[in-house]
Amino acid sequence: MDDALSDTELNEFQVRCFDAPLQPSEINGVKTVVQQKVPDGVNSHGLTFPGFLYVHIMFLRKGRPETLWAVLRNYGYDNDLKLRDDSLPVPSKNASDQSVELTNEAIEFLNGIFRLLDTDKDRALRPAEVDKLFCTAPSSPWNDAPYKDAAEKNDMGYITLNGFLSQWALMTLLDPPCSLANLIYIGYSGNPAAALRVTRRRSVDCKKQATERNVFQCYVFGSKNSGKSALLDSFLGRPFSNNYTPTTDEQFAANTIELIRGTKKVLVLREIPEGEVPRVLSNQDYLAACDVAIFVYDSSNEHSWKKSRDMLEQVARQGELTGYRVPCLLIAAKDDLTPYPRAVQDSVKATQELGIEAPIHLSMKLGDSSNVYHKIVSVAEHPHLSIPETEIGRKRKQYHKLLQNSLIFASVGTAMAVVGLAALRAYSVKKNSSG
Repeated sequence: MDDALSDTELNEFQVRCFDAPLQPSEINGVKTVVQQKVPDGVNSHGLTFPGFLYVHIMFLRKGRPETLWAVLRNYGYDNDLKLRDDSLPVPSKNASDQSVELTNEAIEFLNGIFRLLDTDKDRALRPAEVDKLFCTAPSSPWNDAPYKDAAEKNDMGYITLNGFLSQWALMTLLDPPCSLANLIYIGYSGNPAAALRVTRRRSVDCKKQATERNVFQCYVFGSKNSGKSALLDSFLGRPFSNNYTPTTDEQFAANTIELIRGTKKVLVLREIPEGEVPRVLSNQDYLAACDVAIFVYDSSNEHSWKKSRDMLEQVARQGELTGYRVPCLLIAAKDDLTPYPRAVQDSVKATQELGIEAPIHLSMKLGDSSNVYHKIVSVAEHPHLSIPETEIGRKRKQYHKLLQNSLIFASVGTAMAVVGLAALRAYSVKKNSSG
């Protein structure tokens, strides 16, 4: 990382690409030619990037493009100068309720890259520094949705270390091949197969009542103008705005949550517009990727409450039908406003019927988040709790339990009859023998 290839590094490059080492005299010859044509092509450390580039230009000018292509092929590039699929060993998910995360090895590499780019040591990367990060990639993956504006930035608009690592975690969660490709583009030299890992199934986590997941995805449902976007903005440290802009597409916000015991988890909030709920729930696997679902409503608006409660019941029914049952929380937003009549009675009744916790009250306008993000992570860490149960679900469970008990009773009865018959036969045989 000294911006130059030493003689040893240049030789390693030669051996990797052409399976033949360079003699010391050959290395000196290359550097002499480069220095004559490109004054800054060589420094005290070795061959600089302008010098390295000139060597390849020299091959092209001599009509030997195959030399340059040999280098590119060796590093896994195809005809479009993108990494081939066979050079991206992305681990496969065996089930929809698994997810992909960065390994500790990849995270350590990214920590080092951040420190390298953060030349002024302000623990944040300027836009120019982020552009430099992806200068060796086909393009920056963070310029467009869903990654644009999805991570924490400081007051100057520079991405912080937490934001940087959370952005990579988000990209790995949503598009593992893209994440792995960009790791390699920016210089990841470790084993690509060791950069990503597949998590355990969420259904298994629920049975074991514990999870080893480091990245939690939270679906944010709610009625229009209920405060969903304000929840995402506050999560990224953005100031509250009174201006209402309807959300038409899914929005993401990813950040790091530091727990009391010192461990860190990445929480991804995924805002789902009210109008998109029927479409997304038509996908039977949509809830498979969800660790927690929260339902935001304007606590001063009865219509908002009913809409969010209906969504909660839809998600609960969907989970019961598909098997992807998820922990759920109700979020009573805009707590600075006067609650509508019967607000408390309605929420208590709904939570008791569904068997989940009472709503969490908060006001983003007053800066009162009620520690909601830590509570979401806490719920995600206990995947067997806070799961709503509908009346239909309870009846179905009772039916299956009754059916199971009937089968057990029938099995026991059959076994007793067999034993009794065997005993009777044994008695008859014994009696006949005595006679």
